[in-house]
Amino acid sequence: MDDVYRLPEEHRELQQAVRALAQDKIAPRAAEIDETGQFPWDVYEALAASGFHAIHIPEEYGGSGGDNLASCIVIEEVARVCASSSLIPICNKLGTMGLLLRGSEELKKQVLPSIAA
Repeated sequence: MDDVYRLPEEHRELQQAVRALAQDKIAPRAAEIDETGQFPWDVYEALAASGFHAIHIPEEYGGSGGDNLASCIVIEEVARVCASSSLIPICNKLGTMGLLLRGSEELKKQVLPSIAA
């Protein structure tokens, strides 16, 4: 049983925090979000206030500096209660990866802090 994969403690804590937020703030609105098809600004604000909306942005640009596993945990936990709302962290990651991987330092400093905020 020792060869079973377990999340590191910091990732388990992240998972618990995101799960709690998702259960409290997102799950009660999931059906309405799907029915109306409107962007859930309250969900976005809850994720942003917790730093979960763009957890992958490095700390030097105002982000949380989460690794890829942290990003996956956030997306998965939000998707557990509302697939539509999971697009918030997904799109933030997908939309910034080109910049993070190949963008100039000047452009990163110009764009990433506002996304992280």
